[in-house]
This record gives sequence, C-alpha cells and structure tokens, in this order.
Amino acid sequence: MASFSLALSLYYGLNRTWYLYYGTGQEPQVVLTVWTLLAALFGLGLALGVVIAVGLLLVFQVKSIMRNQTGIEDWIREKADYRHRNSETKFIWPYNLGRRANLQQVITWSCRPAGDGMTWEVVEGTDQYTLTREQLMQKEDKRGRTREYQIILNYNGAWFPLSQGLSVCCHPPCTDEPRIPLSAGDMVKVTRWKKHWLYGEKEQVEEKERPMGRLRGWFPRQCAVEKVEHEDRCMLGQRQDRKKDK
Repeated sequence: MASFSLALSLYYGLNRTWYLYYGTGQEPQVVLTVWTLLAALFGLGLALGVVIAVGLLLVFQVKSIMRNQTGIEDWIREKADYRHRNSETKFIWPYNLGRRANLQQVITWSCRPAGDGMTWEVVEGTDQYTLTREQLMQKEDKRGRTREYQIILNYNGAWFPLSQGLSVCCHPPCTDEPRIPLSAGDMVKVTRWKKHWLYGEKEQVEEKERPMGRLRGWFPRQCAVEKVEHEDRCMLGQRQDRKKDK
C-alpha cells in the first residue's frame, strides 16, 4: 500500500506541469518541494525493500507448505537423497500428500491444524517412524565418517582470527554456528570439513562433581592435524632417527 501510494504521488508530482497544461483537470495536484521529494524517495525505497523481503519470505513459506517440509526437514531430506544416491531404493518423504492435501493441512476454515500433533497422515508405504529411522541412520553414518584431530596451534574462538592468516579470515563458514576456543594438545572429533575451517566437538574430561557440557563449533583448519596422519609422521620421524643412529 505504501509503495503504491508513494509511487503515484511521485509520478503526479514530477509530472504536475504537464497535467496543468494538457490534463483534464481531474488529476490529483501533488506539489513536491526538495524535502518532500527526498522524503518520498526515501519512504519508497524502504517500502520496496519490505515488499521484496516479505515477498521472498512468502515464496519460501508457500514452497514449504506445498512440499509439507520445514526448513530443517529440507536439510534432512537433502541428506537422505544423498545417502540413497547409489542404492536401488529411493527415500520417500512420508508427509508429502500432494499439493492440495498439504495446503489443507496448514490452511483450514477452523484455523486449527489437522491432527493431534503426535500422529500424521503419511504416504502409502511409509509409517510414523520412517523419518525417525532415516535420521538415526544419518547419525550412524555421521559417526562412521568422524575423524579425530589434534590441535597444534592455540585458537581463541574469534570469528575473524587475524593471527591465523588472511585466507582464514576471508573464507569464514557461512553459518551462525559458534566458534570454539582451543589449546594446543586438545582433541576434537571432526564431522564437517571446509577448505579453511573444520567443525567438530571438543573431547572434554568430565570432573567428578562438575560434568562438562558438549562443546561444538568451527575452528581454523591449520590449527589441527588428523590424528592418524600425526601418528604416521611421528613414526616416520622415529624411523629416520633410528636410521641416522645406525
């Protein structure tokens, strides 16, 4: 509404002279000064920004409704499709009942969502625990590809650690997930890899009366070495030292 009103006001204000000579006299007379012109342009810019932002949000929400998937479920579905890419069976999303049925589950005349919040209508060939089993399998695969890294350089947990080099600062992970401070000698179980950053969980020793919570987040890749590679290098160094002694 604001965009439409401000756009028409600017149009009639900027073309006021033309309408005075060639108009029918029925057009609105909008008089613009320098300050009102600037205020109208500023307001129109803000209004258009809101239209674009809310319009994109509307598109994303409608897509989610039509597919019957939340934002987190989109990520789970993507990992499920990747996990089944080389298998004969494909993962079937249990809640996609078709666009019309999906829409009816969200938008109802009573303004109350369908179902009791515990059980949902699912596609034929699936059940209430299809997604749960898939998530458990994904967690099992995640544990299988976990690698243990040893920290060799201290990291204070900064989002843009200048001490780690310009490349690390210029290529941060595009996520709001935390960074974790680490000290040399710490062990981290890494589950995600990027060129300049790693994501993992720090191994913590629990005290008798003070259990430690889970500490997970990103840290620069150059601060750590994989434990297997580190052990191989140590063994190789020991062998070379033995050869020199001989």
